[in-house]
Amino acid sequence: MKIISNLSAMTVILLAIASSCSAEENLSVPESQLVPGTDVVQELVLGNNEFALDLYEKVCSMEESDNIFFSPYSISSALGMTWVGARGQTAAEMAGVLHFTLPVEATNRAFHSLTEILSSGDLSSSESGDSFTLSISNGLWVQDGFNLLDEYVSEVTGYYSAAVRNLDFINDSEGSRETINEWVAQSTLNRILDLIPPGSLDEDTRVVLTNAVYFKASWRKPFYERSTEDAPFSLIDGSTIDVPMMNQTDFFNYVATEGCEAVELNYAAGNASMLILLPDGDLAEFEQGFNADMLETIRRRLSSCNVSLSMPKFEFSRSLQLSQLLEELGMETAFGSAADFSGFTGSPDLFISKVLHKAFVKVDEAGTEAAAATAVIMGLTAMPQQPVQMNIDSPFLFFILDRESGSIVFMGRVMDPEA
Repeated sequence: MKIISNLSAMTVILLAIASSCSAEENLSVPESQLVPGTDVVQELVLGNNEFALDLYEKVCSMEESDNIFFSPYSISSALGMTWVGARGQTAAEMAGVLHFTLPVEATNRAFHSLTEILSSGDLSSSESGDSFTLSISNGLWVQDGFNLLDEYVSEVTGYYSAAVRNLDFINDSEGSRETINEWVAQSTLNRILDLIPPGSLDEDTRVVLTNAVYFKASWRKPFYERSTEDAPFSLIDGSTIDVPMMNQTDFFNYVATEGCEAVELNYAAGNASMLILLPDGDLAEFEQGFNADMLETIRRRLSSCNVSLSMPKFEFSRSLQLSQLLEELGMETAFGSAADFSGFTGSPDLFISKVLHKAFVKVDEAGTEAAAATAVIMGLTAMPQQPVQMNIDSPFLFFILDRESGSIVFMGRVMDPEA
């Protein structure tokens, strides 16, 4: 797959805290039962990273030779807002797939705190040339006249800072799609365009949840452009191509372990870094055995080392339709008529019709720019029955009743309405 072949490594952008052990599936555990020293944010991050690697494995099986790039955080956030309204088996399956191990309220608090840790300001800081920007935005788009429970709206606006807006999916699906896509574009400095393709929304759509992430950061140790030169890069079929390779020699965190070489490139501000893993042998074999524990082991073993580093410049975007992948991971009920999202409206009348994701990345001598957006599209599990046609166009009886007692107060018939 070309992202790995184009990098000769698996690239993971680590924003804040990284991962280790797996989460207990399907069941939430009280905060009192957490391992001592583990707070709710750490617990959420552990689970999010487990989900990230589960999803990566699925994407790899689908995109065997293509570049891959996505934002697990964006996907977890959008689905987290959706999980808030899930109940019963639907909620249990989502928690299992997403590795949510905390109760809903604690998960909400953890997402709120994690977003504050990650965020470094708004998009204007990037446009003004600041060395580090990470902007996170959430949106809740609701069919005009379709009422959500106040409790649900309060949770997603309070914990996820979701902006709420009414749209008319029934009568103007295309206009609604364009509105949401415009919001995504604005939230990612036009790096994510057309997240929702034509035809994705229709008259059955009632709710769309969106998350957008924009990241731009300068390297702490930038590469000099004059040192960039074309050099051969090996592809998975054994052939080579010439690509622009950046070069520098300096002290980086480095280790050769777990069947790979690893180097960590820090950004100039914030706590973010890029960790690059270059397998010793076949990438596919390395991926099969790679997991969160290995990632944590590699991170622990990193140490400062003088490294002569050569790596390619690259830039691309990728779109993912995640519905089938999430179902294969175990989130089945949420996508069918048996879905229970009664936390949205009080009734189990919604299901997830689509989960869409799109991501962009650019790495050059100055640093990294990345953006991603996720949309969870929800429709009615069953549309109201077609109305029965009744034309009162002939003589009829009528009654005026007391509904409680059933007493007929007035009655009559109409033979000629104009008599």
